[in-house]
Amino acid sequence: MISNDELQGYTGKIDRLVQRASALGDADARATALELLQSVMDLHGAAMSRIVEILSDSGEDGRNSLARLGSDPLICGLLALYGVHPVPLEERVTQAIEQVRPKLQKQGGDLHLLGIDDAAARISIQSSGNGCHSSPEALKEVAERAILEAAPELVEVIAEGVPATKSGFVPLATIQPANPEGENYEKSAA
Repeated sequence: MISNDELQGYTGKIDRLVQRASALGDADARATALELLQSVMDLHGAAMSRIVEILSDSGEDGRNSLARLGSDPLICGLLALYGVHPVPLEERVTQAIEQVRPKLQKQGGDLHLLGIDDAAARISIQSSGNGCHSSPEALKEVAERAILEAAPELVEVIAEGVPATKSGFVPLATIQPANPEGENYEKSAA
């Protein structure tokens, strides 16, 4: 099974290769490389959409299988990338918070979702401040990891009153499926 760090490694590599392809001096080679990537992304997006459709229409067993797939870290990221995740973004973030809340409470803290906007989740963190694992920064790190695993399409997690930290996650927005505005990778990478 692929780990979240391995997934992030793959997405980082893809991002670097897209940047290299975008920087190719030969316009024909650049256009061909980016068109190839766009075609592969379009094919994968259509396939992912069809898989979700088939499982959704396959009764309770299909929906249960789709729910299991949606909770797998690798598949969750792909479903989110192609915009076909069966669980709405806010629901996935809320579920992640509920799953991590007991751990944070043991560390002397708690958190609440304030909202999601502009590809960012806004949370509030309460901390007792007793011990190194109960600092607002430490609690935010735990919450951020859980939220970004459940919702990899988010770019950041903003904790009210807690300084921003550099995340180790590569946002899925850096590798884009077919763009709704019809732009190709060459235009969107520029």
